[in-house]
Amino acid sequence: MNSDSLPMQNKHVILQNWNDEKVLMSDIITNIFNLLNFHDNNIKSEITEILRNNQKSNPSDKWFDALKLISIYCVKNNFTFSQSQIYDLLTIFSRIVDEKKKDVVNTVTFNVYRDVMENHYKLNENLKLIFPVIIVNLMHIIKYGKDIEGNSVNLFSINNYYQNSKSNLEQQLLKIRSFDLQGTRGVSIKNQIIKILELVTERNEKDLQNSYSNLQESDQKKLIELCNNYQKIQEFSKLIETEKFSDAIEREAGRKLSESQLQHAANSIKKTKLYLEKVLDGGFAPKGKHGINHVKHNIEYGFQLMGIIQSKRRKQEIKSN
Repeated sequence: MNSDSLPMQNKHVILQNWNDEKVLMSDIITNIFNLLNFHDNNIKSEITEILRNNQKSNPSDKWFDALKLISIYCVKNNFTFSQSQIYDLLTIFSRIVDEKKKDVVNTVTFNVYRDVMENHYKLNENLKLIFPVIIVNLMHIIKYGKDIEGNSVNLFSINNYYQNSKSNLEQQLLKIRSFDLQGTRGVSIKNQIIKILELVTERNEKDLQNSYSNLQESDQKKLIELCNNYQKIQEFSKLIETEKFSDAIEREAGRKLSESQLQHAANSIKKTKLYLEKVLDGGFAPKGKHGINHVKHNIEYGFQLMGIIQSKRRKQEIKSN
C-alpha cells in the first residue's frame, strides 16, 4: 500500500480544508490515503464502497468513520503501519477532533508520539499491527466518550486504557479481526449484548430478544453500555470487600469519592442482576410528579460513578462538543 510520499505542501492543504461540509466520503478516503501515503486503488475502492451509504453529515464524524474502517481493514489484512505513518495518523486526528478538546488531544497525541519515537523499534509485531486501531480508540474516547466497541471510558482513565491496550495482544488481534467491515457490526453488538444478558439473568435468548426489542431507546443504550462494561463490573465485584476497591473506583472516576459515593458504587455492583431484570421487565415504574424511579436512579448513579454508563449531562456535553 505504500508509494511515494505526497508533497508536504499538499498535505497541509488537505488538513487545512478537512472540515468542508460539502466534501464527499469518497474524497475524504482519497485524502486519508494521500496523507498516509497509501496508493492501492483496489483497496481504496473497497473501502469507499463499504462507506458509500454513510449518512453522517458532520465532517469530523465522517473522517472518524473512514479512519476507523481503514485502520481495522489494515489489521484484518496484515498491513502494518510504518513509524512515519503512525505519526501521520496522529497528526490527522490532532486536526479533526473538536476544538474544545484540543488540550486533551494534544496531551494524548504527545504521549503516544513520544512512546512510538522511543519504543517503536522494539515493539512486538502484533502490537505494531494493531497500533493504528489503538490510536483510533483513544481519539474515539476523547470525541464520543467510548471506544469503537461502545465501552465507556472516563477521560481521566485514558492513559490506563492506552497501557492496557498494549497487553493481551493475541486477544486484541483476534477481536479486531472479528470486526465486520460490511456495516453489520450493530447486529454483532446486539448478539453480544444478548449473550451477556443470558449469562447474568439466566433467561433464554428468545425471551431476552423480545424484552430488549420492547425497551425504550434510552434503556437499550444503558443495557448496551452496562454489558459492554460487564468485565469491568466483575473486576470491581471481586474487590468490594477489600481495601483495593476504593482505589480502583476512584482511579476509574478520576477523582476522590466520598464514602457515600463509594457505597453507591458497591450497591450498584451488587444489584447488577436485579437492575437488568427489572429494566427488561419494565419493573421500574415512574413515580412522583417528575416521573423518577428513585431505586433505578440510585443504581444508575452508582454505575455512572464507575464509568459503566454515562450520565445524561455527560452525553449532552459529548454531543455539543
